[in-house]
Amino acid sequence: MLSKSLKIQHFGPICNGYMDNDGYLPINKITVLCGPQAVGKSSIAKLFATFSWLEKALVRGDFSIAYLTKYNRFAKTFCSYQSIQDYFKDNTFLHYIGSAFEFIYENKKLRVKTCAGSAYERPQISYIPAERNLLSVIEDAENVKRLPQSLASMLGVYTTACRNMKSDLTLPINQAKFHYDALNKRSYIQSIDYKVKLNEASSGMQSLTPMYVVLDYLSKVVTKTVQVQQSDKSLKEKELIQKRVSEILKDDSLDPEVRRLLLEQTADTSYKYLLSIVEEPEENLFPTSQREILNSLLSFSSVGNNELLITTHSPYILNYLALAIKAGNVVRMTSDSKLTSRLDSIVPKAAQVRGEYVSVYQINELGDILSLPSFDGMPSDDNYLNNTLAECNDLFNELLDVEELCKE
Repeated sequence: MLSKSLKIQHFGPICNGYMDNDGYLPINKITVLCGPQAVGKSSIAKLFATFSWLEKALVRGDFSIAYLTKYNRFAKTFCSYQSIQDYFKDNTFLHYIGSAFEFIYENKKLRVKTCAGSAYERPQISYIPAERNLLSVIEDAENVKRLPQSLASMLGVYTTACRNMKSDLTLPINQAKFHYDALNKRSYIQSIDYKVKLNEASSGMQSLTPMYVVLDYLSKVVTKTVQVQQSDKSLKEKELIQKRVSEILKDDSLDPEVRRLLLEQTADTSYKYLLSIVEEPEENLFPTSQREILNSLLSFSSVGNNELLITTHSPYILNYLALAIKAGNVVRMTSDSKLTSRLDSIVPKAAQVRGEYVSVYQINELGDILSLPSFDGMPSDDNYLNNTLAECNDLFNELLDVEELCKE
């Protein structure tokens, strides 16, 4: 099923794009984008999310190819959802190859081609933006107007997850639990000896909690281990509503936000896998906590055909990812229960991954995308993030040299 690839040139900070494979960046089961800030990691993630959603919408019949390709709707309307509508340039070239459709943007126009003979499985797409801690900080966030659309969408899922929660949710760090008071619509972080409102908790907890709550909930929805509250309308009433909505959606002048809300309310909730796209999972977290949240994300992605794409500035994320891959390699070498148990104590079983399922790319300041070399599937230590740490040692050595000269 993994035959997706994305070619990006001259879009936002991205200049030449991927430097191998004729520019086509392969999307793996687990894809990691690393590099300095403002070089285009999120641009890639947002484009991938946008094309994935458009492919699903076309398969589902939400609108036609003709509707999508008219009046520059792709750039002006659909890319505005991720706030990337102003990233287009005169020479922007984009080509996304999915399972059901190909999308080619060239000469300021979008073309869509059908992929012949490919089997399409509908994903539940979850985009976790870097601004997610706002959902924790702001009380009654549901009533806040003019939130960024991607954040508003996450808020909708987060609210649904909280309302469907039957018991406290154990979080992956600090032996903490998330408690939702449905009566008062209040969220809490609690442990053995404390209980605080989420908006008064640490910044790390405020960043981690909505991300973890949403992905835990959606992974259960996809695997059918949680029952979403269903409407009490009859089948006939639902069919009438769907018919009426379909008629409304035929109106090309319909406001894009109204269109999106109508689609969300009437969408088929049958999904084959979870596609998680997470910006900076390490946000505000201590290194060991970064390890725990990464292991959780890898565990979610290990289920069935689930996929994960993350952006990161953190060298710890790459190093802990290497541990997970190494554990995935070693576990295939033995059937000894004592040895596998020892492996599980180092890296949880569900977080142990095979190297061939992981692709790591780094983006440089020139807007080039480079494949990070690997050894047995593990990302190389020779990467921008680790090299930045090494630079600190080099600078310290220079200070020592100056200190010695001062003594002469």
